[in-house]
Amino acid sequence: MHLKGKMQSSLCYLGGVCAIALLILLNSPLHAQQIPPEVAQYGYADTILVNGKVVSMDDKSTSSSVGRVYQAVAVKGHRIVKLGPSEAIRALAGPDTRVLDLKGRTLIPGIIEPHMHIYGEAIRYLDRFGFEYPPNGIVVSMQAKRGLEETQALMREKIQEAVRQARPGQWVILSISGHPEAPNEARLWGFTRRLTERKTLDLWTPENPLLVRPGPRGWINSQALEVLNDFLPGYSASIQETMHGDTIGEDIPGIGWVGSQEMAVITWELFLQSLPLNTLAQALKLTGEEFSSIGVTTLSTRIPFPKVMSGYATLAGLGQMPLRLSAHYEVHRMPTDPQQTRQMYRRTGVLQGIGDDYFWIDGVASERWDSTYPESCTGPDTQAPPHIKAREVCPKPGDLMWDTLENALKAGWRLAGVHMVGSESTRAYIRMIEEARAENGMSMEEIRAMGMTVEHCTLVGKQPDILQKLKDYGIIMSCGPNRISEAPAWIADYGPQIESFILPFRTWIESGVKVVGQHYGGGAFDRPAEGSVGPGMEPPFFQLWQAITRKYNGKVWQPDERINRVHALKMWTSWAAEYVTKPDKIGSLEVGKFADLLIIDRDYFTIEVDDILKIRPLMTMLGGDIVVLQESLAQDIGMQAVGPAYSFTDAQVEHIGKPFLR
Repeated sequence: MHLKGKMQSSLCYLGGVCAIALLILLNSPLHAQQIPPEVAQYGYADTILVNGKVVSMDDKSTSSSVGRVYQAVAVKGHRIVKLGPSEAIRALAGPDTRVLDLKGRTLIPGIIEPHMHIYGEAIRYLDRFGFEYPPNGIVVSMQAKRGLEETQALMREKIQEAVRQARPGQWVILSISGHPEAPNEARLWGFTRRLTERKTLDLWTPENPLLVRPGPRGWINSQALEVLNDFLPGYSASIQETMHGDTIGEDIPGIGWVGSQEMAVITWELFLQSLPLNTLAQALKLTGEEFSSIGVTTLSTRIPFPKVMSGYATLAGLGQMPLRLSAHYEVHRMPTDPQQTRQMYRRTGVLQGIGDDYFWIDGVASERWDSTYPESCTGPDTQAPPHIKAREVCPKPGDLMWDTLENALKAGWRLAGVHMVGSESTRAYIRMIEEARAENGMSMEEIRAMGMTVEHCTLVGKQPDILQKLKDYGIIMSCGPNRISEAPAWIADYGPQIESFILPFRTWIESGVKVVGQHYGGGAFDRPAEGSVGPGMEPPFFQLWQAITRKYNGKVWQPDERINRVHALKMWTSWAAEYVTKPDKIGSLEVGKFADLLIIDRDYFTIEVDDILKIRPLMTMLGGDIVVLQESLAQDIGMQAVGPAYSFTDAQVEHIGKPFLR
C-alpha cells in the first residue's frame, strides 16, 4: 500500500476510535453534569437573564394565579429555551452568551395590545421624510365656545380667514376641540347634526373643498363632496347607508354629514395617494417603536385603508417590523357602491392567517356596528326620555354593515374588531352570527374555534341571556377600562340605572366570559412633554390600574366590579394571546414560545396600587432581540441604550392622573 493510502487507513482507524470515545463521553454521567441538554440540543444560549423575578403568566385560567415564577430565563434565537433558578440558567452560557443581571427586577411577558389604531400617528412623522401634510391644504383649529351660536360664529370666522389665504381648489380643514368646561359638547353637536350643514359651508367656502372635524362626526361642503365622488365613485350612496340616512329620514350627502371613516379617507387615500410606500413604511415603523418603548410587543388593529395595508406590507417585506401586528381588514369602509361592498369578502377569498409571525391578517373588522356615546344601542334594557332613546343606532338586517359582516362570516371569515358598545347591539351581533351559521351549516365548534371578538363593551352589561351567548359562541370582548370616564355622561342621560351596565369586569370574568384589555398606554390625553412618547399616550400601566381601582372623577364606580392585578395583567398578556390568534407562541413565558419580554422598574404585583401608575418599562425584547433598552438599565448592565426613550416623570404621571386619583 502506498504511503498515502496507509495514512488514510490510519486516520480512518483513529477517527473511528475518536468517534466511539466521543459517544462514550457524551453518554457519560460526567458529560451529563457538564453539558445541559438544552445546550446539546440547541447550542449555547444567545442571551440569559438572571437574578430576577420572572413571572411567567402561564396560568391562563380565571384564577388569581400568575403561574410559575422563576429567577432566570435563557433565550436562543427567537425563542425561550429554559426557565429556572439562576445557576441552572447560567449553565447554558457559552463564551458568546450575553448575560444580563436583573438584580431583583421584575420580568413579565411582552404586552399584547388588542385594540389600538397606531397607524394614525404616522401622519405626524411624514415631514421628517420631506412630505408636506396635508399636501395642497390648510389646517386651522379652534376651541368650541360654551354656546352653539357662539361656536358657529367662531367657525365662520376661522374658515373665512383660512379661505382668504387659500388658492381656489385648495383644501381647508377645520378641527374643533371641546370647551374645557364642557369637553363633550362639540362632539355631541356633531353626533346630533346640529353644528352646521353643507349649504351654510358653501356660503363660506364656494371655491375650496372643506372638512369640519368636531369629533367622530363632521361635515364637508359641496366642493369636497364633488372631489370625493370623483375620487371614489359611489361615495354619496355609501355615506347615505353608513350614516343611517334612511333610518333617520335625512339626505346625508345633502346635509354634508360624514363619519370618522369618511373623514379619514381624505387623510389616507386622497391626501396620501402620491406618498411612496417606502416613506409610509418608515413612518409606520416609528409609531410602532413608540409602543415598543412602553413594553408592547404585539399590537392588534383594524386596517381600513388599502394605503395603510400596503404600507405595513412594505415594512414587513423589508423585515423591519418593530412589533408584531395582528390586522383586521376593514376595506369595506372605503366608500363605494353599497351593493359591491356587501359582497366584498365573498369575492376576496378568506385571507385570515396570511402573513408571518410579525404581520398577519386575523379577520374582518367593522367600526360601524355599534357606536360610542351618545349613539350606543341598549334598546329595551334601559329607559330614557324619547330624545335620548332616539339617538340610539341599533343594527338590523338590511343595514350595510350587517349584510357585509354576515356575508363575510358565511364565506368563512373570522369577525374581529367589531365595535360593540350597547347591550341590544350585542344581541343583534349574536343574532347575525346565528343566522349566518344556520345558512351555511357551520357547527358551534367551528364558530367557537374562530374566536370572534367585539370591542369597547361600555354598556354590554350583565344580562344573563347575553352572557350565556357570549360564552356559547366563545366571543372575546376587548374592553378599555378608561371608558369608565364616560359614566357621568351616560348617567346624565339615562339616570342611575345605566351604571350597572358600565364595564362589569368582575362579573364577566367570574361568569366565564372571555375578556381582554385595550388602549394600553393610549387615551385622550396630551403628551406630557416635548419629545415624549406619542400624543394621547398615558403611563403604560394606566389601563390596568383603572381596571383594578375603577377610579374616576373623585369616585370609585361600581366597586364590586374591581378586579385584582393578576386578572388585569392577564387581560394584556396570556388572555390577549388568544385574541390575536397566537396563544401557542406569545402571551406567557414558556419554553418554545417567542422571547417577547418586558423588564419593569418596580414589582407590579406587590407595590401600592397607585404606584402602578409610576411603573417604567426598562427593556423590551422582541423574539430574542432587544428593541428598546432605557438608559438607566443600560448603564447598570454596561450596554448602550436602544430605541426611543421613555419620558414620563412621576410629576407628569400625577398631573395626568388628577381626574382619576383625586
